[in-house]
Amino acid sequence: MPYGDKSEDALISYVESITQFLNRKNCKMVVVACNSAATVISKVKNIPYHPNQVIEVISPIVKLIAEQVKFKNIGIIGTRKTIGSGMFNKSLEERKPSLEIVAKATPLLVPLIEEGFIEKELLFPVFKRYFKDFANCELIIPACTHYPIIYKQIEAFFDNGLKVLHTPKIIAETVEAYLQSNSLLNKTSVLQDEYHLSDITSEFLREATLFLGEEVRFQKTLLN
Repeated sequence: MPYGDKSEDALISYVESITQFLNRKNCKMVVVACNSAATVISKVKNIPYHPNQVIEVISPIVKLIAEQVKFKNIGIIGTRKTIGSGMFNKSLEERKPSLEIVAKATPLLVPLIEEGFIEKELLFPVFKRYFKDFANCELIIPACTHYPIIYKQIEAFFDNGLKVLHTPKIIAETVEAYLQSNSLLNKTSVLQDEYHLSDITSEFLREATLFLGEEVRFQKTLLN
């Protein structure tokens, strides 16, 4: 990590290896919880899952935005890989050409969040540079897994005059709907969560606590 600066070939290799590992762990579906990785899903040939069993974090968001009627001016922020792929723009333009879209790569936000620099006085100068063209936006799509950490700060920068889409909630609801429709949803479970990393560092452990809100145990797993 981070995935946002990796080449397309590297991302394809990662996604292929990870999905094969998850299949060996008997996972019944896969959530690709990374926008940069989601940009290459259609190009990965050896995913051991049916396409319906793989939910990425772009298509459900595009579907929701295309079907809603409240917002016309949409802003999109993400890594260079996600924004550079044009997936959000192209998909939204195909489904709803009436939308006005502004997309901006905002890579500096990722290391700031990872370092815990999320106070307004630190973020607002960066926002001022990144959000120059967002004055007319009514809704911002945070197309990076890190950005939910700073939803409130982004809205506050715009004096709460726009909304930041709650993307994790949308993806979770999409996962639940798939599991329910295929009779795969467990109401209760005695299984323990497992967290696998290709490398374990003190920095990652600190960041994991920031994101998960608690300390968890990680297993080091090298992928083929």
